[in-house]
Amino acid sequence: MKSRGSVAQQEADARGNFYRFLSNVYLHPLNRELLGPIVDKGFLEGLSALLGEGALADLNDFAATPHAHKDLASLEQEYMGLFSVPAGLYVAPFEDVYRGETMNGEQQRGPLLGERAVAVKRIYREAGAEMERACKELPTHVGVELSFMSFLCKRQAAALGFEQGEEPQGQEDEQVTNPVIYHELQSRFLQDHLTVWFPQLHQSIRANAKSALYRGLAQITEAFLAFDASILQTQAPAHELNGRG
Repeated sequence: MKSRGSVAQQEADARGNFYRFLSNVYLHPLNRELLGPIVDKGFLEGLSALLGEGALADLNDFAATPHAHKDLASLEQEYMGLFSVPAGLYVAPFEDVYRGETMNGEQQRGPLLGERAVAVKRIYREAGAEMERACKELPTHVGVELSFMSFLCKRQAAALGFEQGEEPQGQEDEQVTNPVIYHELQSRFLQDHLTVWFPQLHQSIRANAKSALYRGLAQITEAFLAFDASILQTQAPAHELNGRG
């Protein structure tokens, strides 16, 4: 029988993998490797069991459309229109944009590299995360923020492994080897950032996307963020559970 720590470690690692998958679909045009899970029946059924059938409606429609996933050129064009070229169907995938000041009861679009960017970069530094040099996006890009969640999950998994006697990954200090720190950072980042603004981005994608693919990806992203935030808030960190009873 596996210990709770081992199960918690596997769960944190799996969540990190899923956040990495979500990050990649917003940072890059979809290739065959990324499209594979999206049209895989087992993958979609697993997500449906986790998030509910409604959250998978658009992705199921896309997967059921004959040859839709084989036209990579059209999917790349849609990606560029939504996330890269600031014209036409562009949705501006940055937290700053969706969290401007409220005037006359309506939220205005905010400036890039403003106070939201400062807050995001502060928590990145607090967690010991650095943006990859190859990444040209701003720190408030949805793909970067999702990548940060993947980083936190992976660090949590490594810290849980340390509690089970594994060698720490990185500098051996309290932060690297304490899973509670990463649990708390995940919960805070979701509550203060991603779950606050991503629903607005989801609506922009839903209004502008031509295919069911990106509507579906936005749908599962919002559903997973809400689900994960709820779980992190209601469950105690694994090391606390290990110390009870």
